[in-house]
Amino acid sequence: MNGKRSPIGLTMFILAIFAIGFYIALQFAKKDDALTRTQVALGTLIEVQIRGVDRTDAWHIMDAVFAEIRRVDTMFSTYKESGPVWKLNNTSDTLVSVPDEVLALMLRCDTLTRATRGAFDIAVQPLVRAWGFDGDSPSRPDDATLAAARDASGWHHVRISEDGRIRKSPAAMINFGAIAKGYAVDRAVAVLRSYDIAEGLVNAGGEVRTTGGTWSIGIQHPRSPSELAAVVDVHGRAIATSGDYEQYFEADGVRYHHIFDPATGLPARECQSVSVIADDDMTADALATAVFVMGPADGMEFLKQYPDIEALIIDEQGAEHVTPGFANYRTR
Repeated sequence: MNGKRSPIGLTMFILAIFAIGFYIALQFAKKDDALTRTQVALGTLIEVQIRGVDRTDAWHIMDAVFAEIRRVDTMFSTYKESGPVWKLNNTSDTLVSVPDEVLALMLRCDTLTRATRGAFDIAVQPLVRAWGFDGDSPSRPDDATLAAARDASGWHHVRISEDGRIRKSPAAMINFGAIAKGYAVDRAVAVLRSYDIAEGLVNAGGEVRTTGGTWSIGIQHPRSPSELAAVVDVHGRAIATSGDYEQYFEADGVRYHHIFDPATGLPARECQSVSVIADDDMTADALATAVFVMGPADGMEFLKQYPDIEALIIDEQGAEHVTPGFANYRTR
């Protein structure tokens, strides 16, 4: 297929481009005493910043933070053959045991799927595979392949038994891509807090959480990577962004991206990006995806149920839609 394809490989150069909007945005806000380290994990560039700590101590703490992120990556990756999610997706068994941590996140996903009426759904790996977004050459599947992948996808194919085992249809497969980065950020911040870090920040390719201090966080403009759509200070909370510019390809003038509407099996069309502020990054990550799928009108209506959740939606025309309290965090 001819056309423009977004880079989705795992080289440092590609990942730097992948996360450049947030990465650049954080640079202008750094203070002289902020120590920073970046590494590749979870298919993106991870950045950790710490203030007010001796350099030697900071590097030791960052070692622990990145070790935790790599552990989460292995636990929830669809690619690592030693990991429980890969085993879950590649077994012919229909009743499978998973580690307690995976089970706990699946239970949280079950709650989120019900709350969003299916807009958030981790059982979409058949669609990810059909579109090729689990490799380096995504393309539009033919109608028969798309229909089969859509039929195999969906949380209704998965059940959690009372004994904690996973009951699934033979073709059902899980992809934690819409929540794993947020979960990893939360775990990383927990490590920072275990070392009594007063001011820290973790950024996983645009999923950001802070602890203490003032941090200016830039939200990438979805159509101009070198520009910012907004700048926020989340005051110790978390922010996550889902956008159609993260993983995509273009063919015949149409942009096809990786955020699927589970009901159609096609990329959701009504938004360019959605940024959500919440108390934890796992929730922000999942709801950013869900609202992106819902679209501006339904997404804003949905968010009325959660007065402590704030959001910035940029629709397909580039217009902004914001929740009433978003202005309390926006600095530019």
